[in-house]
Amino acid sequence: MNMWDSFVIGIAPDHLPALLAAAALPVMIWVARWSGLLGSAATVGPVDRWAAALLGISAVVHLALPFRHADNTLLVAGFLVSGVGYAWLAFRALRGRSYRLVAATLVVATLVAYLVVVFGGEPPDQVGSATAIDELAVLALCLVPARRVGRPRRFARFVGSGAAVLVTVLVGAAIWVSSFRAHQAAGGHRHDATSRVQAGIVTSWLATTPPTRAERRAAAELAARTVAATASYADLRVALAAGFRPSQVTTGYDVHLTNKANAGYILDPTHPQALVYAITGGRATLLGALFQMPNAGQPGPTPGGPITRWHAHNICLSALPPGFGVVSPFGGCPPLSVDTTTPEMMHIWVAGNPGGPFAQGLGTAWVRHYHASHGVPVPASWPGT
Repeated sequence: MNMWDSFVIGIAPDHLPALLAAAALPVMIWVARWSGLLGSAATVGPVDRWAAALLGISAVVHLALPFRHADNTLLVAGFLVSGVGYAWLAFRALRGRSYRLVAATLVVATLVAYLVVVFGGEPPDQVGSATAIDELAVLALCLVPARRVGRPRRFARFVGSGAAVLVTVLVGAAIWVSSFRAHQAAGGHRHDATSRVQAGIVTSWLATTPPTRAERRAAAELAARTVAATASYADLRVALAAGFRPSQVTTGYDVHLTNKANAGYILDPTHPQALVYAITGGRATLLGALFQMPNAGQPGPTPGGPITRWHAHNICLSALPPGFGVVSPFGGCPPLSVDTTTPEMMHIWVAGNPGGPFAQGLGTAWVRHYHASHGVPVPASWPGT
């Protein structure tokens, strides 16, 4: 998988100018100092220098966002006002002037506005989440007073630290919730490029127009072909003989068996990349087939239009056990890990579930009930039996 594609696929196209502006900020600072535009800044402490740098990042990000949001006058005005405000505060912090109260107020207002936007339908991406982290760091520097000789200010620092942690948790939780809400609504909108949804999900958003009669017929035919092609795999022994193998998870209501020999096929019901089973109590029930594209960033075919939705997962590959994990609420990975995106995939369910063959998922309660009456004995050698 191309590392550049893996990086870019996690960023909304509208936010690329903001990312480039943030990356260019060090160069802009160097040019400003070399040309004397910054003047003679007063000697300030490390806290104020960090605050100035973080405020500068937020400034250039917000000033660059209007380039791809020119069709929304209200958003453009908000970006420009906040960008100018952050730039002004960055200069004040760099010159040792007071900035904390105004900066904290602006950060809170910006974060609230950001949450309103993401809950209004725009899914958070890496640039938006990273900017939120930057602003939360500014807020922490503003809320926690610096130590002074002879004035430890323990209570004020305790209250400020607690408030900063509380706001960070609340904002992170809100971003995570909005990510899942966007994933549930992914079938109702379309962008030209794959749209990233945080908390580990990447979805291809589809058109607002309903499927045509031809698309409905194509989707039904695809589902029927998948049911017929995978019917023999209801017996787990047949699936194993065909080359399907389990991962580390061998029991539960969402067990995937993959077949590496089928990796090159694209949406071929006779060659699914994986099968999904419920396997508990010494019995297995075939639930569906999983189809996966060969490369990350390569869109899957949609013969059924908005009915045949594809999705991908954003995961963290780590040097530490267990070797992988999910992204944080802000779209980042833990230390010693790399953020990567899987190729697109699509489930086609063959179990006759209430949501139909192209549902985004199966309810555990329904699977448990279905499994109780459809389970087939697993081989005696199956792990966990």
